[in-house]
Amino acid sequence: MGVKNAVKRVVVGLGATGLLSGALLTGTVATASASTIPKGHIQICAQGNYSAYVEVHPAELGGGMTTVGMSSTVQRPGNCWIHRLSTHGVDAPVDVWGIRPDGSTFHVGAASYNSKDGLGLGAQGTVSRPTMAKW
Repeated sequence: MGVKNAVKRVVVGLGATGLLSGALLTGTVATASASTIPKGHIQICAQGNYSAYVEVHPAELGGGMTTVGMSSTVQRPGNCWIHRLSTHGVDAPVDVWGIRPDGSTFHVGAASYNSKDGLGLGAQGTVSRPTMAKW
């Protein structure tokens, strides 16, 4: 009888440890998915084999008012640009553009930026197969 109770305690203890580990892992995953960019900032990194820039379009605030739009400077491959920009708590549309060697542009991807958070964007891949990463 004493051995059965000891085994039950070990099994219950292991189950609780497993639940606690699962909860800790879930918390770690959620934290890791948050942006590493400070709140109120937007970043573009040219991570592919082409130069890139980002455009933040004006967003509707209501009452006929809009936020300010802006474009980053062109970033050469391997370089990043970061800027503080307020959207006054509304979502603003964002486009990432790549630049071909002949100077023409192509669309890499689109996202939404809200200054309540930070947003990092990466123009990746190649001119013929561009991709966009978000963080």
